[in-house]
Amino acid sequence: MKKKAAGKTVNRRAFLKSAVAGVGALGMAQASAADAKTVSLRQVPEWDYTADVVVVGYGAAGGNAAVAAHDAGAKVLVLEKMPMAGGNSGVCLGGMVIPSNVPEAMEYYRSLSFGTVDEDTLRGFAEAIVGIPDLLKYGLGAALPSRLGTRTPAFPTFRSSALPAFRFNPTGERGFQFLSEVVEKRGIKVMLKTFAKSLVQVPETGEVVGVKAESDGREIFIKAERGVVLSCGGYENNPEMFSDYNFPGVREFIFPYGNPGNTGDGLKMAAAAGAYLWHTAALQWGGFCAKAPSKQFGVGVGVGIPRMARAKNFVFVNKYGKRFMRETKSFVHFKGPLDILDFDHDRAEYPNLPAYLIFDEGYRASGPIAPTRKALVQAIGGPFGYAIVHKIYDWSDDNSAELEKGWIIKADTISELAGKIKVDSRGLDETIRKFNGYCTAGQDLEFNRGKDSMAPLAKPPYYALEMGLVIVNTQGGPKHNKHGQVVDPDNEPIPRLYAAGELGSFFGFLYQQGTNYPEAWAFGRIAGKQAASEKPFKG
Repeated sequence: MKKKAAGKTVNRRAFLKSAVAGVGALGMAQASAADAKTVSLRQVPEWDYTADVVVVGYGAAGGNAAVAAHDAGAKVLVLEKMPMAGGNSGVCLGGMVIPSNVPEAMEYYRSLSFGTVDEDTLRGFAEAIVGIPDLLKYGLGAALPSRLGTRTPAFPTFRSSALPAFRFNPTGERGFQFLSEVVEKRGIKVMLKTFAKSLVQVPETGEVVGVKAESDGREIFIKAERGVVLSCGGYENNPEMFSDYNFPGVREFIFPYGNPGNTGDGLKMAAAAGAYLWHTAALQWGGFCAKAPSKQFGVGVGVGIPRMARAKNFVFVNKYGKRFMRETKSFVHFKGPLDILDFDHDRAEYPNLPAYLIFDEGYRASGPIAPTRKALVQAIGGPFGYAIVHKIYDWSDDNSAELEKGWIIKADTISELAGKIKVDSRGLDETIRKFNGYCTAGQDLEFNRGKDSMAPLAKPPYYALEMGLVIVNTQGGPKHNKHGQVVDPDNEPIPRLYAAGELGSFFGFLYQQGTNYPEAWAFGRIAGKQAASEKPFKG
């Protein structure tokens, strides 16, 4: 390698001003993915860097791929487009739910995949994931609690008995810090703020032998003598892909919970190299957020509203002023129709968008309506979510800052509030009267919200907050086999090209909570080790 390593630290304020705002508007993000056409080897003027294995994307999957390749004797270079490493892995909850044996793991993951994953890949995944506790403890020296318990899996409850499982939950921030220290101890070169834009391919053989990227405002070429591992995340912050694979017409209400740099770069690069894309419609929801700040920062802010620990006097309403769901219903990692995204065919509209959280003074004065960094640290031992982990925005303790910014709208009466947010006034008045009556009677006749979760909106002034949705991650991308090799539409491996993590995730339909994170570890290691085993390309 000829160049000096890029710096591995970045000022958070500079990051906030330059990176997140740009990615949120898709300026930087689209620039990095727009030029995804494969570059012919004959078009490379010269190699700026050379490594055995080039890893694109530095989260848990990329870090594990780099470590596994290095430990197999390869020289490794890691490229990361964002100013700081970690991706979704560094801001996730970090839970690991790992089966204790391969046969039960295969049976369970088979039931989750609904026929979208072949048996060889099922077995490869099961074998790798079952081995993670030993890898962490004996291979990487992690100090782990020795807990082996019985956990009834969250999805699906049918066809599944209790599954013996190892549980480890360091939070993603601390888990990635541990992994990054493992990478640094090995002296693996990491280049931040380096956008991988295209793969370099040999026209005659289809071999992937390098990457074209942009770093410090100039185009560079990186040679991969053994292989390229794509571990650069999903497409949750790419409006075009989201509309193509999921719900057209709603993207303005939806924001990434994790890395705003996940704009589908890996899908485009792999597809240009001939990859078959699988699981593209699979995604994981993460609940509600506050729309206005999420739009401003380009990442989910206020994730976890409404907080119900202190007060219960709130409702959700649509533009008609009507409630549309049981407000206590959770759809975090939920696989099923979302009430807020219900589509009215006759009107050709999403009637529940925009959606608002309506509450009174009692609720506002009870504490922050969204989880704060302090609250998350107290509850689980550490923060999660991109906005909080990277200190982009933290909700105020009394909601005053959000009121001052105009994210929360205030009015003396319900009718006045309806006018300010342009919601049907009669509809909202009727909704609040009905809800308050349900609270008095102790029974919600519309959505069966529990009586202990309800309190009347009776103390003016009244408030409204427009809500957005957050995506934890998307699962789709290039299809890979049990070795992590990216395959074409005929299931033939594309030579020297690998994928790991949520880019082409194993999970094509249902997802077991606490498994995306260890999946990144499992297939990251598989891909890195396999790439390092390739014979060097000397062309």
